[in-house]
Amino acid sequence: MAIEDDFFVTNLELRESTDTGEGAAGLSHASMKGMVLLTVRELAARGEPQAVVTVVHDAGDTGERYGALATDLAERGFAVALPDLRGHGRTEGERGHSNGLLEVERDIQEIQDHLAYMMPEGPKVLIGIGLGANYAVTFAARNPGALAALVLLAPLFEPGFVEPEAPGGLKKFFKKLTPLSPGTTGYEPDALTSAAGQATAWSANERTHDVITLRASEEARRSAREDLPRVGELGIPVLVLHGDDDPITPASRSTALAGGTVDVETFEGRHHLLHDKRSAEVRARIVEWLGQRIGKAD
Repeated sequence: MAIEDDFFVTNLELRESTDTGEGAAGLSHASMKGMVLLTVRELAARGEPQAVVTVVHDAGDTGERYGALATDLAERGFAVALPDLRGHGRTEGERGHSNGLLEVERDIQEIQDHLAYMMPEGPKVLIGIGLGANYAVTFAARNPGALAALVLLAPLFEPGFVEPEAPGGLKKFFKKLTPLSPGTTGYEPDALTSAAGQATAWSANERTHDVITLRASEEARRSAREDLPRVGELGIPVLVLHGDDDPITPASRSTALAGGTVDVETFEGRHHLLHDKRSAEVRARIVEWLGQRIGKAD
């Protein structure tokens, strides 16, 4: 059986959140009231497990698009989790909405706790793409010692999300902006990848979208402002990969992070390197780097 056939899906029962991201009260396992189902696609390691890797997807993205990376990692002995964040993919929640960084941090911790049964004492790794890279840094910065390494692809140093416009005229008296008001990511398929087939696949995928709410957009900017500058202070190995023709977030901002525990490399391509023309090389580099930093030598 191919490894691709070995994926299995888990639905984690998580608390709904308050407006500021704390766990809401009123949890009921019987009725599911006050709960959200977060979908995680999982792949066990082939052979002796070396570590557990969680891939945190970009805004408007879905974890299931990273099956090829998961397969490559599993071949090298890494167990892999591909979650869909709230409001994305198969996970419940208002489309494109997050109640903030605290909610994201709670959810990543819940995923890590769930994965602990695979390797209770084993090292944990986060791989983040775009906004997911920001979230990965936020989690690492606020949970020292929880991770053995980070891999960041095209972090968003200045998220260019388009926030919803406040209503004008008479509408402003009857309709106001709320944290749930939808804006857009501003992502155009051709900005995500230079591979025409991948750009078409993004547009045709019913689980990808360009929605991001006002609250999620504001918190994305906060993660860029408060957490990304701390990458070099995390005390763990960090690999940053960036497309040399990324129109969404400039590669120069990533290369400026290089030094100390932070390795930075650029590849030919745009924002979603794992779905660009050199995706196989990017996957191979991630697997190789993780094998060198936390895995066992071949």
